[in-house]
Amino acid sequence: MTVNTNFGNDYPVQVSLLVLEAGGLRTAELRITPRVVQRDRNVTMACVYELQDYGIYSVKWYRGTQEFYRYSPLENPTTRVLPVNGIKIDRLRSNETHVVLIRVLPNLSGNYSCEVILNAPASYPHYTASARLDVVGVGGLRATDLRISPPVVQRGNDTTLACLYELTDAPLYSVKWYRGRHEFYRYSPTESPTTKIFPFAGINVDLARSNQSQVVLTRVSFGLSGNFSCEVTADAPSFATSIVSNTMEVVALPPSMPILQTSQHYYIPGDVLRANCSVGPSRPPAQLEFFINDMPVTPSSHQVYPAPEGLYRSELYVNFQLWPAQFERGAPMLRCQARIGDLYKDDAVIALYSGNSDPKIERVTSPGSASHLQVCQFLMLILIVVWANNT
Repeated sequence: MTVNTNFGNDYPVQVSLLVLEAGGLRTAELRITPRVVQRDRNVTMACVYELQDYGIYSVKWYRGTQEFYRYSPLENPTTRVLPVNGIKIDRLRSNETHVVLIRVLPNLSGNYSCEVILNAPASYPHYTASARLDVVGVGGLRATDLRISPPVVQRGNDTTLACLYELTDAPLYSVKWYRGRHEFYRYSPTESPTTKIFPFAGINVDLARSNQSQVVLTRVSFGLSGNFSCEVTADAPSFATSIVSNTMEVVALPPSMPILQTSQHYYIPGDVLRANCSVGPSRPPAQLEFFINDMPVTPSSHQVYPAPEGLYRSELYVNFQLWPAQFERGAPMLRCQARIGDLYKDDAVIALYSGNSDPKIERVTSPGSASHLQVCQFLMLILIVVWANNT
């Protein structure tokens, strides 16, 4: 699990925490102070652990997968420095719980971990805690992430774009927001007013909910699908700039479940099943798939048709012969599944009853089957009339 904490006036530190069983470590935690540091400064890494029944066999320190420092109380000397490019250790201030890195450079940004190995007979259990260090240049700026919530949004809804950044030893000069290469929103704390909107077709900014770290877009449209960026600039003297990007997709989900129809009322083994399934309108078009008794069926054709307002309708046709094995557990179940990624999934199901069972209500819609159905209905009507006249 991870926890966030502060140490004095330093920046929040995210650490990994391990709670272990009796007989070993009670907790293990890696604290990096400061977690975001300007280049050429020192960093202290503290591996905090509480022992119960066993002593320490060794404590090893890693940058990524490379070990750079080791404490072994049973060896002489008890500490050892292993060469890793760019890492300089203050050996006088490093021991079994702390490692001090001196004059760190930006290339040392990354994940660090400490591995504690217990001096337990035979097993030598070991446990690891990790945390991240970020080294920034002069001006102390690092933009870390652009989070879009939700990243896939329904047309007409709102979405929030959050720009995550970290400043050390420099105030904020501006945050600029872009759709593609077009700036549409700016926050400048030294100007009045602090916020500014630049016209862009389809973008509606909610000023009341937008600030130096986020911008809220309302009533989004399909034209906003694509790349968004936030550009953060530190104030004088460096005016350092960092930019991060992310993508957003605007969709429209089908308003109802799929429509599944078949070419005849009753089925027996050997009959040819002709059916179609349609769903929409939506954007992007839904993917359709047929199943018979939950086994996939190879479709005959799949069509996508344009619909009003830039939407699409999907249709899938199937044509195959029914086998006796499909009737062994009763009426076969024909299912059509419609899906749009992880956003939408719905099914329509028809039981393919035989002539001795209760009829189902579906009727023909597959290509070329309408005239055949009309002939059958006409012949059925004649038989009913003849039967009525003879009684």
